[in-house]
Parts: sequence; C-alpha cells; structure tokens
Amino acid sequence: MGKLEKSFYWFCFFLAIYITVGFKLVPIILKEQLIKNLDENLTTKTSIDKVEFNPFTISAKISNFKLLDENNNSDISFKELNIDFALLRSIEKRHISFQNLFLDELFLNIKEEKDGSYNLANLLKPSKEEDKKEDSSSFDIKFLVSKIDLKNADINFESLINEKPYNLNLKDINYVIYDLGTYKNSLSSNNLSFRINEDTNVSIGGAFNLEPFKMYGKIDISNLKIKEFLDFKETLFNFELNNEANINLVLNYNIDTTKKFDLKLKSEKLEINNIDLKQKNISIASLKKLDIKKFDFDLITQNIKLDGINIDGLNTNVISDKNGINFSNLIKNSSSQKEVINDEKTANKEESKPWIINLANIKANTNFKFEDKINNNQISSDTIFLNLKNIDVIDSKIALNDLSVKNSNLSFNDNKNKLFIKSKNTKIALDNLNIENSIIDINNINFSKDSLNLDEKKANLNINSKNISIALNNLKIDKDKISLKSTSLKTPNLDFEDKKSKIKVKNTNINLALNDFLFDNERVTINEIKLSKPNIDFVDLINKIDVKTKNIQLDIKNLSNKGSDLAVDSIRLLNPQLNFINLENKTKIEAKNLDLRIKKLSNQKNRFKIEKTDLNNPHISIILPKNENQIAKEEVISQTNLATKKETNNSSNQTKLDIGPININNGTFDFEDKNLPIAFKTTVTKLEGKVSEVKNTKSSKTNLELKGVVDKYGVAKITGIVIPNNIKFLTDINMKFENIAMQNFTPYTGKFIGREFKSGKLDLDLKYNIDQSNLDAKNNIVITKLELGEKVESPDAISLPLGIAIALLEDKNGVIDINLPVSGNVDEPQFSIGSIVWKAFVNLITKAVTAPFSLLGAMFNFSEDEIKSVKFNLLEDEITPIQKETLDKIALILTQKKDIAIKVNSSYNQEEESFELKKKRYFEKESENKKLKKEELEALVSKIKVDYKELEIIAKNRALNIKKYLVKEKGIDEKQIILKDEIKISNSSIDLEIEPLK
Repeated sequence: MGKLEKSFYWFCFFLAIYITVGFKLVPIILKEQLIKNLDENLTTKTSIDKVEFNPFTISAKISNFKLLDENNNSDISFKELNIDFALLRSIEKRHISFQNLFLDELFLNIKEEKDGSYNLANLLKPSKEEDKKEDSSSFDIKFLVSKIDLKNADINFESLINEKPYNLNLKDINYVIYDLGTYKNSLSSNNLSFRINEDTNVSIGGAFNLEPFKMYGKIDISNLKIKEFLDFKETLFNFELNNEANINLVLNYNIDTTKKFDLKLKSEKLEINNIDLKQKNISIASLKKLDIKKFDFDLITQNIKLDGINIDGLNTNVISDKNGINFSNLIKNSSSQKEVINDEKTANKEESKPWIINLANIKANTNFKFEDKINNNQISSDTIFLNLKNIDVIDSKIALNDLSVKNSNLSFNDNKNKLFIKSKNTKIALDNLNIENSIIDINNINFSKDSLNLDEKKANLNINSKNISIALNNLKIDKDKISLKSTSLKTPNLDFEDKKSKIKVKNTNINLALNDFLFDNERVTINEIKLSKPNIDFVDLINKIDVKTKNIQLDIKNLSNKGSDLAVDSIRLLNPQLNFINLENKTKIEAKNLDLRIKKLSNQKNRFKIEKTDLNNPHISIILPKNENQIAKEEVISQTNLATKKETNNSSNQTKLDIGPININNGTFDFEDKNLPIAFKTTVTKLEGKVSEVKNTKSSKTNLELKGVVDKYGVAKITGIVIPNNIKFLTDINMKFENIAMQNFTPYTGKFIGREFKSGKLDLDLKYNIDQSNLDAKNNIVITKLELGEKVESPDAISLPLGIAIALLEDKNGVIDINLPVSGNVDEPQFSIGSIVWKAFVNLITKAVTAPFSLLGAMFNFSEDEIKSVKFNLLEDEITPIQKETLDKIALILTQKKDIAIKVNSSYNQEEESFELKKKRYFEKESENKKLKKEELEALVSKIKVDYKELEIIAKNRALNIKKYLVKEKGIDEKQIILKDEIKISNSSIDLEIEPLK
C-alpha cells in the first residue's frame, strides 16, 4: 500500500470520524451542555427537542426551545434557531462571520408583578459576588452577520400593578437584517414589521452602520390605538379615552453619530383621529382628526417644521367647580413627577441653542364650552374656524403671518348676575405678528361681528349692535407701553337701552378713526380722532329728554391725557344736525350747519383752559310748543333754577376757567313760540359775535359784542362787560335793537294785550348795570307809526283800550318814546328784571288809559287839572279868557297829536244853575227886593217855576262854543272835536275825554 493511499485512507478515516462526531456527537454534547448550563444559571428548566449540527457548513439548528417554570409554563421559547457560521470568510477576513442567523416563532412573555418586579429579571439564579478587577486592556471584536432573520415572533407583556391587569401583545414580528457588522462604513439594511394587539400595524425599514453608528429608514404605523398604551398607567390619568382614538404615522428618520449625535425626522403622514376624552362620563374634549401633512425635525440645527396642519372637529368642554378646572387635573400629581419637573428646571438653566419652530398652513374648526359651576355662568362658542398661514418660533421670538378666525355663535350666560351676551359671525384677521423680548408687534388686525347683544337683567340694561368692524394697524405692546398707528371702528347699528333709568341710545353709521395712539406710563396720546357722520338718538324718559344728531363730523388733534390732566391741540365739529326735544313741554332746540373750532384745550391742576374758539355759520333754532300747563312748567323751571343755584352755591372746589376769545361768524338764530294764540317766529341772521375771554377769577372781566340782522330789516347789537365769576359784582350790558317790525310781535301782543299789531317799527336801547348786586337799568323803547290790528281772544290779555294809550303816547310824527328805568337788589329772592320791566310797562299803559290828561300834562308840562275840563260860571256859555286859557292848551295838544280827538260833554249843574235861573226870573219882576235876607230870598225864589230846556240850551252852547273856538280860531281839525249828545246835569264845567281817531 502506497503512501498516498495510506494518506487517503487516513483522510477518509478522520473524515468519517469528523462526520460522525459532527453530525452525531456534537448535537448531543451541545444539547446536554446547553441544558446543563442554562439550568445551572437559570431558575427555569430548559427544554430542547432537537439540536442539529452540520460540520461541513459549520451550521447549527436548535428546535423547540423552551424555558419552563415550575408549572411547565414557558416565558421564553422559539420553534427554530439556525446559526450558519461562515468559516472560510472568518479565516480569510480574520473576523467572526456568520452567513445566516434564523430565528422562527420566538415567544417572550414579560410580566410585571404587583411589587413592580419583572419575571425575566428573576431568570438568573443568585450567585456569590466576587471582586473582580477590571481589565484596563480592551480589544475590538470584529464580526459580520450577513443575514439575521426573525420570523413570526410574539412578545406578550402583562402588568399586574393595577387592579385591572394590563396586556400588550406584539404579534407577527418579522425582522430581517443584512450585513450586520463592526467594520467601518459597513451598511446594514433591515426591515421590521409587527402588529400591536389586533389593530395596529407597524413597519420599519431602513439601514444602519455600527461603526460609526448611522441609521436611516422609514417608520409606518397604522391605526395605533392610543388607549392601549394609556391603560398601562391608567392610575396616572384622571380621564377616560375612547377605544377608537388612533394615530397614523409615516416617518422618515436619519441618525448620524460621525461627529456628534444628529437626528433628522421627516413625516409623510401624521394623523390623530377620533379622540374623545371623558370625565365622569362627560365628554370634555373630542377631536375628529388632526392631520399634519408635513413634519420636519433637525436636531443639529434644532429646527422643527410642521406644514399643512388640519384640525377637524375639536370640541372642548371646560368645567370649573369646587375641585378646580377639569383640564388642570387630567394627570394626577405624584412626588416623582415633582422631582422630574424640578430636575428639568435645573437642566433648563443651562444655556442652550434656541430651537427654530415653524408652523405653516394651519386650519382648524372647533367648538368651545366653559361652565363655571361656582359662579353659575357659561361660555359657549360654536363653529370656530381658524386659518393660519405661517408661524415661526425662535427661542422667545415669535413671528406670525396671516391668521384668520371665524366664529358663528358665541354666548356668555352669567346666571348669578343676570348678564347675558350673544354674538354672531365673529371674524378676526391678523397678519404679521412678531413677539421678541416680550415686545408684541402686530401689523394689522381686523375684527368684525354681524351682531352683538348684551342683556343685563339686574340693571335692565340692553346693548345691541350689528355689523361691527374694528381695524387696528401697527399695534405694538412693549411692557406698559402700547402704541397704535391707526384704528377704526365702524358699525351701522348700535343700540343701548337702560330700562331702569329709562334711557335709550340708538346709533347708526358710526365711523370712528384714531391715528397714532400711544399709552406710555399712564399717559395716553392720540394724534387724531375722527368721527364721521354718525346718527345718534338719545332718549331719557325720566328727565324727559330726546336728542337726535345726524352727520356729525368731529376731528380732534393731538390729544394727551394722564390721570385728570387733559390737553388737546384742536377740536373741530363740522356740519352736525342736532335736535333737542323736551318730552315734557315739547320744547325743541335745533342746530345745523355749524363749524365749531376749538384751539388748545387743556385741563390741568384744576384749571380748564381754551386758547381760542371759533363758531362759524351756526344755525340754531328754538321752538316753544303750545303748552296747556304753562303754570306747572314755570313752577318746574323755577324749582330747577332754585336747585341749580343751591348746587352752584354748594360747590366748593371750583375749577378755574381760562377760556380765550370766542368768535361767532355768520350765525343764524330762529325762535318760534307756539304757546300763543298766534304762533310767533323770528329769525336773526348774519350773527357776528366776540367774547374777549371767560375767566372765573375775582378780577377778570369779559368784553362781549354781538350783532346781527333781525328778520329782514332789523338790526341787533349787544355790547358790554361782565365779571364771569360773579355777574352780580359787575355787569354792564347795552342791548340795542333797531328797525324791528312790530307785526312780528303780534303773537305776544295778542296773548298779553289782546290785539294784533298791523304795522310799526321798534327800537330798543337797554342798558343794564349791576354794581355789587345793585341794578340800575334803563329801558328806552321807541315805537314808530304803530297801528293796531284785529282783536285776539286771550285769557292772559290785560283789559285796556290800547288805542287811546297809543294815541296819547305817539308824538306828531307817530313816534312813541318810552323810558322805563328799573332799579333794585338782585340778591332779593323775589327779584326779577323781566317782571319789573313788564310791570312798569303795564303801569304806563294803565296810566295812559285811566289818567290820559295826567299823561298829556306830563308830556306838555301841564297839570292834569289845567286841561281835563273847561270851567264855566253859572248860566254862562260864552268863551271868555278864562276858558281860552284851558282851550289854548288843548289846542296845543291837538296840534301835536293828530291821532286823538277831544270828546266834549254838554253839561250844566241842575241844582245850582236852576236856582240861579229862578233867581234871575224873580229879580226881573221884583228888582226892588234885592236887599232881602238870604233865607227870605230863597223862600221866594223857590216858588218860581223854570223850564230845564233853557239850561240844556246853555249846556249845548257851551260845547258848541268850545268846538267853534278850537276849530275857527285855533285851526284844529273839526274831526278832532267830538260833541256828545248826552247832557250831564252835575257840573257847570265841561269835562273833556280823549278818544283815538284810528
């Protein structure tokens, strides 16, 4: 046998031994040693059905491996484990190399006991601890596994800590790894998929390097049931979550530790669906769907970006009761949590690079409810739509672009205080908001509401508004400093009603604009305030006031306010229409077309100051309606004035007034009094006025001047000096009215004297001087060519024959010149200038009517007795020098006053003149008996009979002779001498009477 043959036989022999040992002996030894070593070190018993070994491929296979407890229950098992060792590659590359690792149907049962321990932690038997010296030397073990394949694995987790056991199952776990090794830049790919319980599918695919560690891939989680994880620590949560709540996630990840730990995440899908949180079976929050289209995370740059965030059907129900707010106790407090929080606070003290967070394209529709059970109030907001284009957060810096919020219905019910608020269709639009270093900067905010209703039932207060629109531009908030470039408020309807005070305010077409608003250190400054053409109706039923305004244009510039201090550069009120109505007496005051300009207004240190006031083109009307209860009205006015005086006297801390010149230009004033038998109306146009200043200091004086055109041809002018602080101390006023048409006063003359004025002109020169409460007034009244009209029935008219008075007061030119001086002390409680002047005027008219000869005598420097009768001796009728003296004076009066006539009454003294006539007849027969005694003569004369017709002839001759003398010798108009048919028998003198010719 040759050497080669021997070698071959020996090789075959050893090969047979190798095969026998490898296929038969090694599996037996491996099985025994595995069971022995595992049983020695583990608390469980090891069960292996079969171990196989292939000596040629250097591969091993273990079948049906189990670790059994004392009850023969297995917590760890697998069906098959295949290990395929790559010997040749290991020799060639000088490292440990596996071709394939295959594990089939791995089962792990992890149990958490009530004491918090885990069953797998007790697998190892306790061993004696030996002090071991750490070997400072180390070496790297190089290895490479071409494929690791985990199939059909299951992991079961059970927790017994809570009363209700918790179970979580990872099912159908399949995991494949390719080229797992320690070589630098060796890339391993892997795919993992499994199910969580019954509904959740998880898939993870990607690749990684161990040296240096790198990892990337994609995670796909479908229908992850949130409740299944929260139930693990259900005692930690104070709420219940519905079973349908789930998360869907598709996430790309990239981890790189080449230089430092770098993590990048990018989602393809991120959804949270069907959330319903309940407390005590009451839903407190629900979410139909949260959909984030794009999520990017970069750890190195610390950048987080979320794009396309859609929040659908978010409903919140916040409840506050004696236990606090329900959302504040969703997670139960524990000491361990507090420690963690404290640790986090300590860690946060370390300086770190700021995170950059970007949120874009956010859309949400939500509903919100809040119930305060302690104070018995509720807030409800239905269907809130939110749309946000972009928001960036860098550390404490926040930048936001294009936010819009829409709310269909918002209600607030305060049942305790009986306050109810409702609004509809609220819209908020905001763009370019920036927050940095606690400074808030907003470019534009637009706010609008279709309707707003406030109902305060305790105070019976109601506010209604429709279509409110508020716009804010360039708003900046820096701590206590707030600035605003411009703002506007618009609403077509705003109604206010205070049912308790019986006040109603109705506003339409409100358009308010503010420019350059600044609040700084309790000071408010506004560059300009504009109010454009609103309509405001104000009704106060208690005080009987109705005020209506239209088309108000108000412009206020450079306003500054701090506390009680106020300063304004200018105020302009242009073309408003103001209507004031006293609902009790129906008095109306109207103003229109006015242009009010106020310059430099201020109120500082209890001093109110206006530099200048201009009132241009005002048209003011006062209308006094017909009022049956005039006496009651006067009593009310009197009481009101008295109360006002009391209030004025009681004011102790008086504000100092410093009002500069007041100018009135081209004004118009209408006055109408319907409380007369005939309505009175007059108009003053081209009204010009100046007031030098108004100050309430003791020494200040005010010069005033006012002039205008009364009706068509009249002129009025008022000048004077007053001390505003005390008009009783010094007032010197001169009022002149010229060429005033008397017929315009017919309504007043009809009411008070019962006659109309047909024509005539009036001039008034009124001078009022008050010096230390003592009044010295001069009322000069000149009436030209006054002609009375028709009679007017009026219960207030004085019963006087005015025709006589006018005829007596007029001179030959038809002019009545009256001077009515008035004096008195204005401090007397019953003192009234108007009543004194009227009383003097009435007395003058009464005197003219009741004692005309006294008035005429005063006018012509005669005594009343000189002209009121013509004296005749008994039985005389001829005009002698005695009669001529009286008649010449009468002729002078009649010559000067062509509008009056003298009534001459035929008269004789029946008793005396009949005796004289008898006596005359007796002596014609018995002339020798003239020396008889008086008694004897009277006895004889009485027996004689005479005819009274002789005496009547004497009486008539007296009257005829008077007329003949005045007409023929003095040239008096015959119509000025009126002879009466009546014959008086009481006096031999002829009594005269005055009668107007008109």
